[in-house]
Parts: sequence; structure tokens; C-alpha cells
Amino acid sequence: MAVVTVVGASGALLSVTINDDAAYSLAQFYAASVNDIAFSGVLAASDLAPDGTAAAIPNGEIGEAVIMAPGSYDVPNGYSYVTVAANVPVTLNEGKTVSPTSVLAGTGGTTLYGGIGGGFFIAGGGNNLFSGGAGNYVVATGDGNSSIYGGIGSDLIQGGVGFNQIFTGAGNDAVYSRGTDLIYLGSGNSAVYLTGSHSIVSSSVGASAIYDGGNYDSFASGPASTVLVGGNSGSYSFSGNATVSGGSNDTITAAANTTVFGGVNTTVFQNGTGALAFIATAGESATVGGGNRSASVYGADGANITYLGASGASTLVAQSGNETLNGGLSTGAVDLFAGSGNDSLAGGSGADMLVGGTGASTLTGGAGSANTFMFLSSNVGANITITDFGSAAGNLVNLFGFGANEAQTALATAVNTSTGGSSITLSNNTTITFTSLDADQLKAHGTQFISS
Repeated sequence: MAVVTVVGASGALLSVTINDDAAYSLAQFYAASVNDIAFSGVLAASDLAPDGTAAAIPNGEIGEAVIMAPGSYDVPNGYSYVTVAANVPVTLNEGKTVSPTSVLAGTGGTTLYGGIGGGFFIAGGGNNLFSGGAGNYVVATGDGNSSIYGGIGSDLIQGGVGFNQIFTGAGNDAVYSRGTDLIYLGSGNSAVYLTGSHSIVSSSVGASAIYDGGNYDSFASGPASTVLVGGNSGSYSFSGNATVSGGSNDTITAAANTTVFGGVNTTVFQNGTGALAFIATAGESATVGGGNRSASVYGADGANITYLGASGASTLVAQSGNETLNGGLSTGAVDLFAGSGNDSLAGGSGADMLVGGTGASTLTGGAGSANTFMFLSSNVGANITITDFGSAAGNLVNLFGFGANEAQTALATAVNTSTGGSSITLSNNTTITFTSLDADQLKAHGTQFISS
């Protein structure tokens, strides 16, 4: 708890209690402004009557209305400051104001109905109600449970550490939430900064930017676009196009076109008609569900990605590090591309294509009956292991860019390995090991090798 001191009527010093750091910073600014005006000799401070009666402000002076008792007050036009000096419930109506008016109140609980002039509303604590008008407001409430309704102006709202209900309006608003808040974003474009926990945010038709630095927060978007930076164990659902930077242990559900930048142990599901792109974070795990639409998944060094796709065509691409791209639970067709590291790639029950890279990769086609293992002549000197070639009659090895005779030539090099499998060497010095077939068995599958 802190106290700011403000010069009031007849030079009296007014003490206002503030129970919040953010509100206290603004209260200090308010007090410094009023006190500087008083020191300059141009402060016209007057006690305000409930009917809004106050002394006229002399020309060249700046008005401060002072409230010392509970009740409802109409704020007269022309007053730049309103100081609620007693920690009592007060209702203020700025409907008559046309110029900016700043209000400083303590912990008694204050209701403010805004006007077209805008200004500051600083409440030190208690349960407060703010209803904005057409003006632009800066709102900061203390540690009580407050209800804050933005108007058609563009507002900056700082809720306290309690449980707040915040509704933005038609303006372009910014919300700083530090408690456990219910936040509904209106038709304007909004930015929300979360540092508390268990807050619930939803948007309507305005575009939004959400920065979640808290824990266990949730967000549900409307049809407009969203940019979101994830927090810890957040739950985020997007109806419109979205760009998301994953946090830690976040769950993301997307319906429209969505790009997700990794995070730690992120879970992503595409359940709509949009395309999904997922870019992994190095060294981290993620689960990605592509649904019935197309999905593109890009690995990273040390990443471990589990992919679940239904009927959509999907692409999983390894990068330069050592990574795992596992589509074993996918029922749709998946194209998997190995990179330059020691990668592990696995298909599911669809007709998958697995493309060897330039590193030492392990390829598993999965339960699909028509998997294709492709090798490019430009990927020189790779060392590839295929774990289940021949398990289905439709499996193929496609040697692309080598020439028409490469398959026959390569099969002629087949030798047994010490572990019961076999290996062949391509003309670009790539070695392919088949763990499930010895050399004679591999040659018997010669019709499943094609080259061009």
C-alpha cells in the first residue's frame, strides 16, 4: 500500500491510497502534474457538490475538482482533474465534459461514466466500474475486482491483480492484464498483454495481438486475424487466420490458415478448412494434427515431432540437425523429407513418400500399402536405412536423376549385412541398407525398383 499527496482546495494536502504498482506509477504522475500546477500558482481547486456545482475557473488557470464524501457527482466541463480524497464509494459522470479529464481515486470503489473528452482514470483499489465514452482513456485499477468497459475511443486499460472483467469497444485498445481476468475484445483492433494466470480472452470481429506472459490462460478468436505469443500451458483457439509463437506446453486449435512457430512441448490441431504450417523449435517436442487439410511441418535440430493427419496431403521436412519426424499415426498421405543430419522419419497407414537426404537417416514407411522411398542423385554420399521395405507389395524404391539403368546396376551391388539385412550402393556413393531383407530377398523385389 502506498499514498500519494495532492494539493487540493485552499492549498490543503490530500492523501490518496493506492494498492497497486501500476496504478501507483500513474498516480505519482497525476500528483506531480497537479502539484506542479499549484506551485506555479495557476491551480483552481474547488470542492465538488453532487449536482456538479463547482467554482468557476478563472481565465488562465487549470481546474481541480475535489470530492470528500460518498455519493454521485456530475463532473463539470472545463475541470482537468478530479481528486477523490476519501476512501469511499463514489460515482462520477463525465457526460458533460468535452475536454480531457483525469480522475484519481483511492480504495473505496469508484464508478466512472466517461465522456467525449477522455483522460485518465486511476483507482487505487476496491471494486471499480469504468464505462468509457467516445474519448480516449487510460485506465488503471488497483487490487480489487473491477469491471471495465471500453467505449468507441482508443483506450489503454491496466487491470489490477484481482479478478477483472474487461470489455473493449469499437476503438483500437490495449489491455494489460495482471490478474485472473475475463477479457472480451470488441469490434476494434486490440492488443492484450497477459502476465497473470487463468485469464480467459475472446475476440469478435477486430484483429488482435495477444502476448501471453502468464500461466494457464486461454484465448478464442473471432473471424479476424490474430498474432499470438504463447505463455505457459495456454489454450488457444483460432477461427480466423493466425500466426502463433508457441510458449511452453501450449495447446493450439486452428480452423483457418495458421502458422505456428514451435515452442516447448506444443500441441497443434487443425480442425477447419485452412492450411497449417508448423516450424519446430530446436531440441523440443511437439504434436501436430493436420486434420483433413494440407499441413507443412518443418523440423529443427534435435526436434521430435509426432504428426497425425487424416485425409489431407501433408509434408514433413527435416532440416540440418538430427531430428525425428514421426507420422506413424497418420492416416492420410504424408511426404517426408530427410535432411543433412541423422534423421528418423516414419510414415503412417497412408500411401507415403519418404525422400532420403544427405545425412544418415532411418526411414520407416509404416502400414501403408504403397509407400515410395525416393533417392535423388543430387544427394551425394548419404547413408540411409529402410526398416520395412517389402512389407507391402506396393512399396517402391525410386532412384530419381540417376538414369534408366541405375536400379539394375544398384541391385547388382547388393550384399548381406552382419545383422541379417542387405545394402546397395548407388552411383553417387549413397548407401541404402534394408534391414528386413537379405541380398537374395532384395533382388527378388527388383520389379519394385525404378530409376530415371
